[in-house]
Amino acid sequence: MASANNNVHTPPGMEDSTMEMDRQSRQTEEDKSMVPRASPFHPANEMFGGQDQQLFQMFMDPMMKELEEHVAINSELLDKLNEQMENERKARIKARATAHIPEALKGEGQGMKTVMRSIENLMVFGEKDVEFEEEEEEEEIVNENNTGTETDHDQHNTNDEEQTHEDGDEEVDDDEEDESFEEEKRRHRTLLPALDEHGRAAILAHSLASYASMLNEENLKKFTEKITSDCNLWLSRLFRFMDASAVFCEDERDGLVKICRLALYQKYPKYAAEGFEALYSRPPVIYISAAARPDLSTYLCLQLGLPMSSISTVPCESGAEPSHKMDISMLEKLIQDDIAAAKTPTLLVAYAGTPLTGHVDDVDKLQDICKKNSIWLHVEGNNLATLTLVSVPTSILSCKAGDSMTISLGKWLGIPGLPHATLYKASDPALVHAAGLNTFNPQIKLNCLPIWICLQSLGHDGIVERVKQSCDLAEYLNTELEKLKTIKQVTKEKKEDDTPANTIRAMITRAINALLVFEIVSPTVVFRYIEEKDEGLQIAPYSSTSLTTEDNTQEETSSSMYFDALNVWLGDTLQSENPGVDLRVAEVENEGVCIRFSPLDSAQARGTVLEDMDALLECLKTQIAILDATVLNRDKLKTLISREQRLRLLDMPSWAGLGVVQYLPESWQNKGDDLPEEALKEIHIINTELVQRLKSQDTAFSLGFTDNDVACVKFGLITEDTSIESLLEMVCVSGKEVEDSSKYLETLAEVVKQGIEAANQDLEKENLSKIQNEGVLRQVPLVGSLLNWWSPPPKDSIKGRSFNLASGQISSTEPLYKYHMQIQEDNSSKSPNISPRQQPTTSPGSPTQRSAGEVKASLTNEVNSVGRSQPVSPGTDVPDSGANISVEEAEEAS
Repeated sequence: MASANNNVHTPPGMEDSTMEMDRQSRQTEEDKSMVPRASPFHPANEMFGGQDQQLFQMFMDPMMKELEEHVAINSELLDKLNEQMENERKARIKARATAHIPEALKGEGQGMKTVMRSIENLMVFGEKDVEFEEEEEEEEIVNENNTGTETDHDQHNTNDEEQTHEDGDEEVDDDEEDESFEEEKRRHRTLLPALDEHGRAAILAHSLASYASMLNEENLKKFTEKITSDCNLWLSRLFRFMDASAVFCEDERDGLVKICRLALYQKYPKYAAEGFEALYSRPPVIYISAAARPDLSTYLCLQLGLPMSSISTVPCESGAEPSHKMDISMLEKLIQDDIAAAKTPTLLVAYAGTPLTGHVDDVDKLQDICKKNSIWLHVEGNNLATLTLVSVPTSILSCKAGDSMTISLGKWLGIPGLPHATLYKASDPALVHAAGLNTFNPQIKLNCLPIWICLQSLGHDGIVERVKQSCDLAEYLNTELEKLKTIKQVTKEKKEDDTPANTIRAMITRAINALLVFEIVSPTVVFRYIEEKDEGLQIAPYSSTSLTTEDNTQEETSSSMYFDALNVWLGDTLQSENPGVDLRVAEVENEGVCIRFSPLDSAQARGTVLEDMDALLECLKTQIAILDATVLNRDKLKTLISREQRLRLLDMPSWAGLGVVQYLPESWQNKGDDLPEEALKEIHIINTELVQRLKSQDTAFSLGFTDNDVACVKFGLITEDTSIESLLEMVCVSGKEVEDSSKYLETLAEVVKQGIEAANQDLEKENLSKIQNEGVLRQVPLVGSLLNWWSPPPKDSIKGRSFNLASGQISSTEPLYKYHMQIQEDNSSKSPNISPRQQPTTSPGSPTQRSAGEVKASLTNEVNSVGRSQPVSPGTDVPDSGANISVEEAEEAS
């Protein structure tokens, strides 16, 4: 039919009807295919086919929808898993690429709050407590997360009441830990003092200086020039150093380095071009006082590139009353010797208050010497702060203390963050710039901005008030220390005026001279505890206390070391009990260990007031009373120990106490100092145990060691009402008890050793008798087994030996295994043979109290009395009633 249609031409109407019939036939076939076939098991489906289709769709559609949802969820999980794996892979790659980066810098950085908290912890607690703080922050985060699920926690708490009680106990413990942490935090924060408004302004000025550096070049230059010129003018007028310029440094030694470089440029014009070759022909010399800081010479040579031979140390004044002032005559001699040796004197460092004692060099004479030899004079020291206290006429305001000076406003005013300023006078700007005293960098010049702000906020009255308050504290302490006889003031000098002001003009000149302020006020106090001596007491040459020159030297050395130790203890005690006053322990040449108080260095920062000084003086008087009692009874202790054979006095001057002794056992008394190793070991053991016993009775005793590492007993500091006789008696009695205890232990060890040897001998005898009774054949391995099978031997009883420590008796253990209980027998049998010399003697004591040594000694005497009982003849049978009764009782019990 298809081929017919292809060959025969049909009219248009017929073709349309044919296509319509084909379309209807195809639609009918599709409808039939969608109708489900009727099941033979359900004949009714032929009639109700439409209803079954609806039911099928009603059940299958939700199932397919749910299946699609599960598939979508699983697909989403797979996508997340793939994404997570991809992120982890990228994180591993990034971790390997950034392995060299520190942990704190990895990632996108930390929050500013976390960084500030870390800074606070580092400043207050240190690095160790930062981890604890971080753990606390993690706990806070966990607690915040837990607060979001309060409903779930409430449901669990209602179901588990016991768990709630346990959680409550844990919360109480956490609260206690938090309270202890807060207390520790408050205690550590006291180490960082609070800042006043001027201190906060100085800290803010550093931030402003950094922020101002972002200005454009023209505005920044104008701003910097204004700040710098104001600081130069204000400081030169404030310290009466007119027409001077200033350079500001973070380290006070850097200003001196730049001044030394400027002096080298002035002395050697070709130094900038030729360098060290310009210095070779006539090397420069820098003169520094012996009272300067120990590291100053090395620092200058390292920064300037000069050899150590370029530093000449000028000694201090010596004689009957040595001081820390520069010796003028020695300085002149050194200068002349250097000139004769083809050297060039370049610079002299003088002190208006030495770093340690506060002594002031004779600046007037040093000025004359420097002008005469064309030497640059540089002055530094705490006494320069007192220049602000003097009001002088305008006509003499040009009075100067040298060519340059270094001032430390930060510590003098108690304001942190202020740089050190060095004022200098120079006429050649090129040399100034070459020496590094001037720079064209505005950002570096702005380091004086904190000084500019603080000087304006304080004003002249505020500056004078702070400096005067520090000087008043030093003057008050000086006045009060003069009343104490056993305190020597090292900084106090006897002023001798060689040129008295006899005329009115001389008096006016002396009054208006700005340099006289150095002699009027002494802002540094250095004192030392010494032994009180009677000036009118004289020792006769024939007296036993008089010593030869060599013995006197040794005695002075030992006494100096002893008082150094006392001053170290005194300084540490005063500082710990008076935290508001800054006290330092320092060793002063020709004096020894001293205690230093410099209010200009720390009074303003710590807020020290007169009430703190009164508390310091009260504490000082209390400690001096203890030291006086200790020093006065030291000779008495030596006398009493010389009469006691059991004690030996040791020379240990570095111990800050009453003295050091060593207890000697009776067997090593009067044997001299050269004792064998066995004796030293015994003495060490006895003295170690003796100190432990004494410390339980009195805390004044402590354990010490000699040069041979042998233990000794140290007597600490005592009060006035302490009895030396009672302390020595306590040491002797306790030492005797320890010695008796050691003797008893040695005797007991010997008795136990003898008993063990006797028990071994008895057991060997029993084994030999057993072999004899059983015969030799039973000891052969194969033959013995055959005989034992053929004729079993009697059952062996468990045999052994027991040793009674109370009676020293060795007995068999057969009754113990037989009756399964301990059998007590009479102690009338054999006892250990202990000689009477081995018996420890008891020291006399109170009849109502007996020590452990006395109890052990009485027990040993009882053992010895049993051992010395009358022996029994061999043929006599002595009834052992106690043993028989015990055995009968044991049999009945069994």
